[in-house]
Amino acid sequence: MRRPCRFAAFGAATVVVGMITATTISPMLTGTAAAAGLPSPKADIVVDAGTGRILIGDQIHQAIHPASTAKIMTALTAVERLCPGAKVTANARDASVETMRIGLPVGQPWPIEQIMPSMMMVSANDAAYAVAESIGGSLDGFATNMAATARQIGLRDSTLGDPAGLDDNTSYKGGPYMSAYDLAVATRNALAVPEIAKWAAMHEYSFVDPAGVQHHLVNHNRMLPGGGYDYPGAIGFKTGFTNRSQHALVAAATRNGRTLIVVILGAPDAGYVEAASLLDAGFATPPDARGTGQTLPTVAISRCAARAADQAAFAKLGLSNNPATQTAVTVPDVIPVLNSPPLAATASTHPRATSPSAKHHSPGLLRPRNLIIVLLLLSAILIAFRRRAVKRQRMVRLARRRQRNSAMRSGGLPVVDGRYRTGTRIGPPVDSHVRVRPVQRSTGRRGTA
Repeated sequence: MRRPCRFAAFGAATVVVGMITATTISPMLTGTAAAAGLPSPKADIVVDAGTGRILIGDQIHQAIHPASTAKIMTALTAVERLCPGAKVTANARDASVETMRIGLPVGQPWPIEQIMPSMMMVSANDAAYAVAESIGGSLDGFATNMAATARQIGLRDSTLGDPAGLDDNTSYKGGPYMSAYDLAVATRNALAVPEIAKWAAMHEYSFVDPAGVQHHLVNHNRMLPGGGYDYPGAIGFKTGFTNRSQHALVAAATRNGRTLIVVILGAPDAGYVEAASLLDAGFATPPDARGTGQTLPTVAISRCAARAADQAAFAKLGLSNNPATQTAVTVPDVIPVLNSPPLAATASTHPRATSPSAKHHSPGLLRPRNLIIVLLLLSAILIAFRRRAVKRQRMVRLARRRQRNSAMRSGGLPVVDGRYRTGTRIGPPVDSHVRVRPVQRSTGRRGTA
């Protein structure tokens, strides 16, 4: 039996179930898959998002079809390459992909601020495909982009491609394969990205698309407040289902400043009860618990918005010394990520999630990256001046050598060390080291010293 073995580190299975019953969780969360007579998931993992430590894990490196949880990687690839305000356009294939669809019209650009909630909250496949082809130019091109992002953040077991997570005969090359470990890595990076985390944490959201159509989205993740399987401190993240993969669930929750991530793959049901049990077991461990001894790689996502802000700040730094251009460029200290309504109260408790109404504080021009850039510029200037000085000294030496050679050829300069140039009649050599000893005379005989 897999479940008793996994919970052995935290007590007997009956003790765990009793602990869950004693909490303030909804009565729906008082059982587990095993207690309900259902088979266990194919793989699962619990990770401390702050430290990256793996607390609980079963078959964490087994790569299986992840269904729509693969959209987390699609979203990460998108935020690396699309800045806020970017437009996404669907072609005929994108607009006709199998449901769930948000209803993208062919050739009508949609702002990424409406595409992202459509993809993360209601798992719109047409939104995921439109993002892929807008970024990569084709599904092949996007697969290359997504593979680059996967290598950057440290995925180990995955084969990516289909941006929506489809795995039937309509999918891209049979669909993706991901492990619970890799999904935990992707989710940990996504929690650090406000453009993704805020939508994963939002229960409901309404907007009017560019064609004037009203949309009301209700997050598929029922562990969020108001979802029916409410979990205290839940902050998202993504659900998924296909006939081949069965149920997949990635969930995150925060308690007392500690955030945990749980991934469940190949579950026979939606996985909410199982996820709640695993989260409870994870929160029951001390914050400094060693867990399984394995740790996820550090967060390495590179947001387009952050890079644009750095470039703008650098441009402002370069123009700050020119009075004529000081008022010509206006760069905000913090570039807003998305224009959206405030987050729900539970989402605002997550340290990574932000809302437009939150106050941001920026170090401005004194941020470490700017200081490093200034030091590099100063070093380049010093090197350039040094090379110029060395070049000038070399030219002076060459000029003196040419002058001396010219004087020697014309007979105007004697050669030192006791040698005279042939045909010249000049006095003794200058600074010659040759010395002549005087003749010493003695009485009765002649001799020389």
